[in-house]
Amino acid sequence: AQNAATTAPAAEQPAARPDRVTSLGRLQPAGGVVPVFGPPGDRVAKMYPVAPGDALKAGTPVAELASRKDRLLELQVAETQQQEANTSLKFARVAGEQKVRAAEAELSLAKANKVGDLAALDARQAYLKLQVETAGASVARLEKLRAGGSQIADETMEKAKLLAAQADAEFKAGAAVRKKTETTYDETEKAATAKVDAAKAELDEALARVPTKSSEEKLALARQMAEQTVLKAPVAGTVLKVVGREGQPTGLDPVLQMADLTAMTAVAEVYEGDIERLSKWVRAGPVRAEIKNPALPRALTGTVRSEQDISRMIARNQVFAMGPREDADRRVIEVVVHLAPDAVADASRFVGLQVTVTLEPGK
Repeated sequence: AQNAATTAPAAEQPAARPDRVTSLGRLQPAGGVVPVFGPPGDRVAKMYPVAPGDALKAGTPVAELASRKDRLLELQVAETQQQEANTSLKFARVAGEQKVRAAEAELSLAKANKVGDLAALDARQAYLKLQVETAGASVARLEKLRAGGSQIADETMEKAKLLAAQADAEFKAGAAVRKKTETTYDETEKAATAKVDAAKAELDEALARVPTKSSEEKLALARQMAEQTVLKAPVAGTVLKVVGREGQPTGLDPVLQMADLTAMTAVAEVYEGDIERLSKWVRAGPVRAEIKNPALPRALTGTVRSEQDISRMIARNQVFAMGPREDADRRVIEVVVHLAPDAVADASRFVGLQVTVTLEPGK
């Protein structure tokens, strides 16, 4: 909570009454005062034209830091590194994909040659088989004729058997050639398949070696660091006070203070002895409040809505009554008074004003 800044003496404390609680308090926005700090170790290089009373949207720039030039250079380097990484990735992918396509073409050629060559060998085997069958039939026919008493010359018989043996040998040789050819093509396919797999693995490895992920993260970090060199309004609200000046070190004092002034409260510092009575009133219903100070154009009204508006912590008072006989060290509990909508405009002109708060139970 912000310390009160009193420009006029608070009203004289009235006599204690059982039907009311009177305390000192201070006016503040319902959402509190939001200070805008810069990071420690930097300086303000430029203040944007903002002044007390200006309404700012969340994210509105208010100041630039001296480190911005360095952060922008780092951002430029990170962008260049990412471009280089993307270029390397592109060339690595093109080269790797070409190797994969070449290996796949070699595999496809091997498969096509296998189909063609085996088909030709199968056709030749069919022809050789027919020769074997024909030669065998010729031998069988001659033997049948000889058995039937026909005169078959030995030379003719031997020639037929020779042709049958030759046909059989050619058929077996053809079968061996086909088997060898099929085995050769199977091994060629395996080698070509392994070459395709190796080319794909080499492509994956080449792509993995390109530092695209780290360059993206460096670029994102550089952008974030560059963004942080421009101080922006963290919330939508009204500027209360501008503290920052060009050349001022950051991190110690806020550059400016702002707040959402659409809802105002009075934080009453109620003496610890009055809290039980006030809590009893609140449990029965909202407690009415009247807020006064000579600086205000009129008395303001508000309510303590529930026990959630009453703090659970006893602390030392932050608002002090004027006069040498007043107690400067009291134990109090903070109570939030929600100002009525028609009181917001008057209260928002005096954030931190010391006021006298009179609380009475609702009737």
